[in-house]
Amino acid sequence: MKRGISAKMISYAILLLWSAICVYPLLWMIGASFKEPSEVFAGYALFPTGAWNWHTYVDVWDRMHFFRYFVNSVNVTFWTLVGINLFYTMAGFAFAKLRFPGSAFWFYIFLAMMFVPGITIMIPLYLTENELHLLNTHLGLILPLVNGSAPLAVFLFRNYFRSIPHEIYESVRLDGAGIFRTLFRIYIPLALPAMATITITNFLGSWNSLVLPMVMLNDSKLFTLPLAVLLLDSGVFRQWNVLMAGALISIVPVVLAFLFFQKYYIQGLSAGAIKS
Repeated sequence: MKRGISAKMISYAILLLWSAICVYPLLWMIGASFKEPSEVFAGYALFPTGAWNWHTYVDVWDRMHFFRYFVNSVNVTFWTLVGINLFYTMAGFAFAKLRFPGSAFWFYIFLAMMFVPGITIMIPLYLTENELHLLNTHLGLILPLVNGSAPLAVFLFRNYFRSIPHEIYESVRLDGAGIFRTLFRIYIPLALPAMATITITNFLGSWNSLVLPMVMLNDSKLFTLPLAVLLLDSGVFRQWNVLMAGALISIVPVVLAFLFFQKYYIQGLSAGAIKS
């Protein structure tokens, strides 16, 4: 009994220590955003030792034109998520329930793409979008983001649909329902937890994307929030308090989205979205 209690206490202590390590950078960002520039690296205190500088957030809000860049980020992220959920539910359903030549081969081709770093295809992607006249457009961001999400999304949807009893598919088909009706009327409602998991995962990736917008966009009116934060660092001397305030403003929507959807995210994982 005592051995079990001590093992549990050790586990809790390790988890608590790991949580503190993970939370520390966020606490440092929050504290630095309220400090004066000269105080950010002046000591080891997480938070200001004197007065809290609230004016930094007012200045950052005005300089970032937050609403414009917020709308740009929402536009890119929304259509990216629509594309991912629309195309890859159909692809996952096809790999899980339909039989066609080369289905296993193409599925593993999708999985192989998971191991290709996105940065390695940046030059071919740039040249392709230049030929298609997609540079400096939001569509030029949305299409690569949707495509880059294919391996994980197809994998999760395929395995989730496979976890649903095949008898449901056979009975619906015997009743005369077509493939698309079966998918959209039966399987997609059952797969909402998996869709929530994939939506949250790709929401984080799309909203926080920096390298792709930096390469594809040159018109500041089209910039997303991460690029807007970079605009704050345009002076000769780097103002860390200003950068930290801008970064925190940009991640607020991400934190709120995760807090709102975390229940569905956990349900998607526990309900078998990643079962093989």
